[in-house]
Amino acid sequence: MSFNEVAAPRGSETILIVDPDPETRKLAAFMLAKQGYTVLESRDRTEALARLAESGGGVQMLLLDSRGRGCELADSMRRSDPRLQVLFLCSQSGPGYQLVVKSQLPFIKKPFTMHEIAGKVREVLDSGVKVMRAGDSF
Repeated sequence: MSFNEVAAPRGSETILIVDPDPETRKLAAFMLAKQGYTVLESRDRTEALARLAESGGGVQMLLLDSRGRGCELADSMRRSDPRLQVLFLCSQSGPGYQLVVKSQLPFIKKPFTMHEIAGKVREVLDSGVKVMRAGDSF
């Protein structure tokens, strides 16, 4: 490792990635698995809710796309498990991005590097701050 290189943060938590785009989902899963995380993947709300139920409370973070009804899905999943941390994947345009920014929710912009996603995931997990509460309206 050179002087300017800094290793991407690592972890051992379980992260559920919810993104309809297979390339983004697979890339995020690959990057986070390389950093020691256990990664579950879902394409949509139905799969995400099933994976969360199957995990028996073993998921610590939701990493989900901000498009569509991402905030609503996060709120619904947080009702099932209020301990979940949430981090949004955002394109730089569209109503999902605007809502996440306006609500001051944690997000990472697409496209992202290994250092960016690993750093932001670690930051949110370590913050201990719940970014959404059941009943929050967006």
